[in-house]
Amino acid sequence: MSKFDKKVNSQQATAVVEAPVNTAIFAYGLNFTYNAKSAFAKHALVDINLTIEQGEFVAVVGHTGSGKTTFVQHLNALIRLQSGQLQILEHNLAAKKPDLKALRQQVGMVFQYPEYQLFADTVLDDVCFGLKNFGVEKEKREEMARDAIELVGLDFAKIKDKSPFDLSGGEKRRVALAGVLAMKPKILVLDEPTAGLDPRGKQEILSLVTELNRTQGVTVIMVSHDMNEVYENANRVVVFRDGAVAHDTTPRELFRMEQEIESMNLDVPAMAQFINELERQGFTIPDSCKTVEEVYNAVLALKGVGNA
Repeated sequence: MSKFDKKVNSQQATAVVEAPVNTAIFAYGLNFTYNAKSAFAKHALVDINLTIEQGEFVAVVGHTGSGKTTFVQHLNALIRLQSGQLQILEHNLAAKKPDLKALRQQVGMVFQYPEYQLFADTVLDDVCFGLKNFGVEKEKREEMARDAIELVGLDFAKIKDKSPFDLSGGEKRRVALAGVLAMKPKILVLDEPTAGLDPRGKQEILSLVTELNRTQGVTVIMVSHDMNEVYENANRVVVFRDGAVAHDTTPRELFRMEQEIESMNLDVPAMAQFINELERQGFTIPDSCKTVEEVYNAVLALKGVGNA
């Protein structure tokens, strides 16, 4: 028996730990092995202990093979639990028969390049597809689809009868997102949500997701390789390395550790590098300052100039 297997068995033998109140995601002793019991076994998750509260905006980062994708695919049971505890909202995925249908209504997943999954003749039919599968009646699902399409900033009357394939790249991404939001999920999991979009399209999608988090309290879990997006949008960053959680902190605290971040083949955002240099020069910049304008005003305030 390997050291890893002994660790897993020890974890399974421990008492069940109760999830804290108002928890969106609670993982304790979570382990996962691909090709278990074979010569090709790969330990993708190793003893993950993680609590994410409802309403948080959490970025999940790490180099390829770090375990981040395996972790987020557990969140709506695309990958089934092997060992440890995992509770998503009120759903205990360690139970013998968890209600996966109810879970997937509450956890919306937007995969990388989601527009590749568009297939229906019209935008309305595409956005209604998930609702139809969950048994929502026609009139109600079209009402919910309208709300979702308008929520992502598209004109329902103009776009509902169009073919998804006649839309721009940014519009396709919004329609794909609307199909998930129509289910009114409490948790939104995004895998590289801005991949392939131009700068304007990226900003539009991220602004929309941030607004959903801020105004509707949707818990957002965003996987991204773009550290600038992570720095500017997330309130918390979980870094995976070799199947384990290496760091769990705020974006500002994380990107102060420049050498550590670079050793994990991750980039330090340009603005974070700039603030780090200011701090080395003796300036104290509030952690809430992330944009050029915010940092500029903070420096003026330190110099006693103000916003005049």
